[in-house]
Amino acid sequence: MKFNLIPGGIIAILTIKSVEAQGGAWSQCGGIGWSGTTTCVSGYTCTVLNPYYSQCLPGSGPSTTTTTTTTTARITTTLSTTTRTSTSSPSSSPTSGLKYWFSFGDSYTATGFSATGNQPSAQNPLGNPTYPGQTTSNGPNWIDVVTVKYNRSLTYTYNFAVSGATIDNALVTSLNVPAMTDQVNTWMTRYSSKPATAPWQSDNTMFSVFIGINDIGSSYSRSDINTFIDTLLTAKFKLLDKIYTSGGRNFLFHNIPPMERSPLISGQSSWATQEKAVIITWNSKLQTYISNFKSSHSGVNIFSVDANAQFTMVLNNPTSYGLSSDTRSTGNNQQLFWADVYHPNTVMHDVLGKEVARVVQAGGFW
Repeated sequence: MKFNLIPGGIIAILTIKSVEAQGGAWSQCGGIGWSGTTTCVSGYTCTVLNPYYSQCLPGSGPSTTTTTTTTTARITTTLSTTTRTSTSSPSSSPTSGLKYWFSFGDSYTATGFSATGNQPSAQNPLGNPTYPGQTTSNGPNWIDVVTVKYNRSLTYTYNFAVSGATIDNALVTSLNVPAMTDQVNTWMTRYSSKPATAPWQSDNTMFSVFIGINDIGSSYSRSDINTFIDTLLTAKFKLLDKIYTSGGRNFLFHNIPPMERSPLISGQSSWATQEKAVIITWNSKLQTYISNFKSSHSGVNIFSVDANAQFTMVLNNPTSYGLSSDTRSTGNNQQLFWADVYHPNTVMHDVLGKEVARVVQAGGFW
């Protein structure tokens, strides 16, 4: 399926004039939709990281140039008072701050990164392709916005996620694309040795895994699904063992969103009921596996994001986030929750990205 990556809506040209207030160190200072200051405090320069985000980076500031940008309707989010269970659980706080990020997953995370292409840099912290990449959200997805919008420092993100991926193709085959097993093996080959192109260290690097949606979608009707979930999660954490052995110490996990509410599933009540029950079981077991991983691996810092709660929060009250109350329709329209029958538009990703950044910051990593 081909996805149009240009957010819907009427494009307007805005001329943003210089203002006297200056952005602080590492703060945003420009980009599509930005209406704040475009100058930085002394010692920092407003640097264009991509069309959507400019940031005050160490340099010869302040900058006083007038900036002209092309923008679509600005996406804003409103925090709900709904209780969230996303947590950070560090054994010891990371000491160097987040600088490198290696990510594994499926279409909810994928941006089309190739390990053989341009590597992450200050000009494009996600390396390749051009921001926001090849996403399924009609625009930036959650890892895009965490990297360039909600970050607290310049972070180089290497995103190995692939649309359609499962944990292991030997267990659940999905579109014959690189599974998490293949993604981690690519990381082991190219980056585990801390090459000069990515000299990561244990205390300045995060490893994230957001996967399982396709595994569940292909397996939830199995009669042995409860035990099969253990098989899948065991395979997942064996891959994390390899990363730990190579020096990985900081791990970010997402649980599974309420996929039973997607247009693909919600119209079939029996499917929806069955998949919802399986997702509840998966998410419960995932927490157990995370706890066991932490207790059996010294020095591990855990960052857990309750993606299910975040999706539920927005789906239950879409108008609070500038969305239509119609949560069944799909399209390249950022007033709709769903981009297609199984993937959300950018607004949901922005909410999720903001929560990820909050969890990482709460854990002392930013």
